[in-house]
Amino acid sequence: MSKESTTIQELIQQAVNKYVPSDAQILSIESNPIGMGFQAVELLRHHIEFLSNGEKKDISLITKKATFVERSALSRLFSQGANVPFSLSNEPHTEDRSLICIQDVDYQTDYNHLDMDLLQNKELRALAYIHGTNMGLKKEMPWIPTVDQNHIIDMMENRWRPSWNATIENPVFIEEFGLPIISEIEAVASRIIDDLEVLIRDEHMHTMIHNDLNPGNVLVHNNEDVYFIDWEEARYGSLFFDVPLRCSHMRQVDIYRGALSSHGYDIPQDQFEKYFSLASRYLGIRYMSWNLRVWEQKSYAKDDLKKYMKMVTQPLFS
Repeated sequence: MSKESTTIQELIQQAVNKYVPSDAQILSIESNPIGMGFQAVELLRHHIEFLSNGEKKDISLITKKATFVERSALSRLFSQGANVPFSLSNEPHTEDRSLICIQDVDYQTDYNHLDMDLLQNKELRALAYIHGTNMGLKKEMPWIPTVDQNHIIDMMENRWRPSWNATIENPVFIEEFGLPIISEIEAVASRIIDDLEVLIRDEHMHTMIHNDLNPGNVLVHNNEDVYFIDWEEARYGSLFFDVPLRCSHMRQVDIYRGALSSHGYDIPQDQFEKYFSLASRYLGIRYMSWNLRVWEQKSYAKDDLKKYMKMVTQPLFS
């Protein structure tokens, strides 16, 4: 067994000892790769069988090399009772990527039998809990980067612009979506960096944000609850850089606002609408990047591209 494999098994044993009944006796560990994450980080899934109180049970864990920001965010949020997976690091204080063992939250979830309305309500309340619990506490998180103008510029110019420029030269794309929408997106993109300055400066609604709440980072645990995973992009900034990705209609907005209000944060309606619309336009642009490259090959990517375009051109409050 290689040194790395030994280290992984030792970390799995430690995680089981910490988060599984203390009498757990590991019987077997089956490990399989599950592909590369967005940042080209190898992920391994481990199916562990163990005995507890004479009964055979199992659990699934994931290991990867995680950033200091992700490890710190998961640790803080779990200690606050937030809906995030439990985790354990073998080098919690190093600022380099280091091995982390994470709860595989949805391995027992049956996605064909879910109460989606109930779960969406729980998700929005869970997100509001994270935002409300960490509002105004930047000094407690010196490790977390902020959403500033440079971050926005990087998202626009390095993630979105190359894909967009290549795609709008495609006659098929122009025929499919039309020049008016393309021109409108261009116009929004040309001013969005300046438009978002008000969100960057208004620190009253700054908190820890996930900053990458695409559907793949929102998982269902045991068919009963919603967990937020993959906190590598976590930052400190306006809560509105999270909310529009998870709220597509007014009922969802009302649930989130009600939950946030229970933490003592009531945002005036006109301000909420303005900030939500600005963030929606930005997030629609940012998240269409991958879809722009593959929309002709994948029907679901085309559907998502239409959704993100609508966030830019027809935000919920428009």
